[in-house]
Amino acid sequence: MPHPDCTLLRSLNTAVDDGLRAVLGEARRVSLVHFPDPDSPGEPAAWLGTRIALRRLGVRVAYQCLSETLCPEAVDGPLLLAGGVSVGSDLPVVSLADLKAPPLALALGALPRLGSVEVDVLWHCADGAPPEGVSSRVVSWESPEPAYTPRQRVTARANAELRSRAFRDPEFARRTWRALSATFVPLSKAHVQYALTVLGGGRVLVTDDLHGHLLALLAGIPHVVVGDPAGGVTESSLVRVAGDVDSARELALELL
Repeated sequence: MPHPDCTLLRSLNTAVDDGLRAVLGEARRVSLVHFPDPDSPGEPAAWLGTRIALRRLGVRVAYQCLSETLCPEAVDGPLLLAGGVSVGSDLPVVSLADLKAPPLALALGALPRLGSVEVDVLWHCADGAPPEGVSSRVVSWESPEPAYTPRQRVTARANAELRSRAFRDPEFARRTWRALSATFVPLSKAHVQYALTVLGGGRVLVTDDLHGHLLALLAGIPHVVVGDPAGGVTESSLVRVAGDVDSARELALELL
């Protein structure tokens, strides 16, 4: 089934590509710093989106690393800093956090709605409570590790072992960056897939989290955003914006 806002998603992807093109100029090879590994899926989604957008532009990621394992001599092309990371290097850098474009997670494009719908309203807010009279569940971001597949568990162990030694030994980091970076994409995908499974458990989502909002939008999940987060996409037919949790409850019922 086509995404209900496929035209909007295409325009957002065009804006992301234009923003990257503006800062990269004629560069066709770049280095990407910082594989994010938090419980929140937002940074992994943005990291994956960055790679997808670069691929669309015909730009190759020639080197990628953690900020703690950066080897200046291995850098090839502009040094892109994902997630607002800073590095102590004299190399020319591009901070993706300052990019004049929509959030890079949107470059993922339309995503599948995972999980099984079990309740009417998912409540993903720090404050308030779901509306009464309908089935609901309160959810929060947690580590995806318990839901890892056997292959993902092996990848996570390899990532932990390689990065631990690379932090202590710059020469080891220089020699093994390819092996460590090979773990980045599968673990980022695991974060995003886990988040989509969480969000897919309700017919309607109420969230005060930008990342929950963006992933719900990409997955075609109707949702209410509490507040107006910077980088939010409020023009979508899937999105309602509430000034507070009381208004959010009312809007959630209207979306059911």
